[in-house]
Order: sequence, then structure tokens, then C-alpha cells
Amino acid sequence: MNINLFFISVFTALMVVFVFFKPMKLKQKITKEVANVETYAFVMHQLDTKGLVRIVKGKEAFVYKDRYNVKDIDYTDATKNKRINIKADDGIYKDRTIHLLGHVVYKREDGLVFKSQSLKYNEKTSIAKTDDKYVIYRDKDKINGISVLLDNKLDKIYSKDVDVVYDIKGKI
Repeated sequence: MNINLFFISVFTALMVVFVFFKPMKLKQKITKEVANVETYAFVMHQLDTKGLVRIVKGKEAFVYKDRYNVKDIDYTDATKNKRINIKADDGIYKDRTIHLLGHVVYKREDGLVFKSQSLKYNEKTSIAKTDDKYVIYRDKDKINGISVLLDNKLDKIYSKDVDVVYDIKGKI
């Protein structure tokens, strides 16, 4: 057998394989992000030189590279002039900001109670805000509205579409 015939037959066989056989297409599976740490029924205390400054409780927590996801979050912040407590069904803690969703209840040490379906609380500025419907109570006073900003440092409330019930009898 001639060497040229051998190489021509090998080349022809390779061309047939190249033309008629298609490579198998593999489906790429999209993987879910996996938490670095998972914990259940936890309490986290944060201390500094002044004492206890924050408490975070929850039924479940998933710690990712850039955030914490917490179920049934109960967050207490005592770093500012008025201690606050916030509870919600779900919370995402990222960059010193907590995004809360579902049955949010914000209570302040002076008796102010805020209820909504969502809230964004910034630890640095001590500002809580939402664009959802809300209700705020203090004693017999009540505020209903849409979109609120609570400034805990300045003790101010900014809101839109407000309906206020204010008990003057108790204030005079």
C-alpha cells in the first residue's frame, strides 16, 4: 500500500467525522448561590466599649459573601439617642443597611410604633424609610400615609398623603 493512499484515506475519514458528526450540546446548569454559613435559631450580640449596642435574633440566617439573609428577624439598635427595635418576616443586611419585608413593626423607646409591609433602615444615619402604606402610633395619636421617612437622630417624620389623628386633650 502506498503511503500517500494511507494518508488520503485517514484524511478522508477525518473529514467525514468533521462534516457529519456534530458535538453534543451540554446544557449549562445555572447554580444557585450557596451560603457560606447557615444558622438556625440564633442570637447575635454586638458589644463595644459602651456596652451592648446591637442584638439580632432570627429563626434562620444565611451568610453570603456580601450580605446576611435572615428569616423572622428581630433587630435592636441601642447606638443612637433612642433605642429602636424592628421585627419583620424577612431581612437582608448589607452595607450597614437592613431591608425588611413582611409585617414590619418598628418600635422606638419613646413609645412610637410604626407598621408597614417593608422598611429600609440605615444604621449609620439612623433613618428608616418606606414607599408602602404605613401606620404610626404614639399614645392616642395616629398617622396613616404612603411613603415615610423616619429620622431617629433629628426626631423628624416626613411623609406623603397623610391622615393624622392627634389627641389635643392629652397634650394641654
